[in-house]
Amino acid sequence: MTRFQNCEQELQRLEAEVRTVRILILGDPGVGKSCLTNLLASSAITPTRSSRTVANREWTVQARLHEYPIMGHLPLTPEWTSPSSSERSNQWMFPREPPPASSVIYFVEFYDKNSSVSKSRVDRHPLYKNMDGIVLVYNMKDMESQDHLHDWIYGPLIEISQHRHKKRKRILDRHHVPILVVGTMLDTLRTRPLRRCGTIAHQLGAEEIFLNCLNPDLMAEKTRNYGKVCQFLNRAVDFKMNTK
Repeated sequence: MTRFQNCEQELQRLEAEVRTVRILILGDPGVGKSCLTNLLASSAITPTRSSRTVANREWTVQARLHEYPIMGHLPLTPEWTSPSSSERSNQWMFPREPPPASSVIYFVEFYDKNSSVSKSRVDRHPLYKNMDGIVLVYNMKDMESQDHLHDWIYGPLIEISQHRHKKRKRILDRHHVPILVVGTMLDTLRTRPLRRCGTIAHQLGAEEIFLNCLNPDLMAEKTRNYGKVCQFLNRAVDFKMNTK
């Protein structure tokens, strides 16, 4: 066996052992995608951008670790859940605790396209088919940037549908690839925006968060934003496992 074949087999083995999810960052130029990616990828073990980033002419990719929770096997009902009948409630004064959860470590890769190409519904990059989640980014001071997200997301959704679902899925299907919508420039607004029906987040059934991407406190552990991002990444792992 040649040295090249040995190296190739070793790379295949590493790819099989290293659990990875890929997240695509989409939005107009200038809405804060790079700052948001820096915020999402920052962690205690990768505190600087240089320690977590690779780039070429087309893409900038930042990576971090994510703990994906795995619940232990739940015992049969009603061993630790209390019964619904109020007649037997006295028998369940001290219900057992749910079994402890363990976790599996995943690498999360955030893909931010470097080129400032105009949004296009015909953007069909072959890399899109391997994405496990999408983050849509818009500037809350420029609501046209939110309208443009429909065009940015169209091509990637088609690629994901054809490759992962083996057929075309309705673009606004709520059971599609996990999506998180992020409104940036929160610090420039006088009042916090209301979540309205008709927004792209509402149409896609996606969570939405509002950020000043230069303020890391808004993404601190145990904050609501941090919880939403973790839930989004958990759904991305689920999507990857269910569409292999």
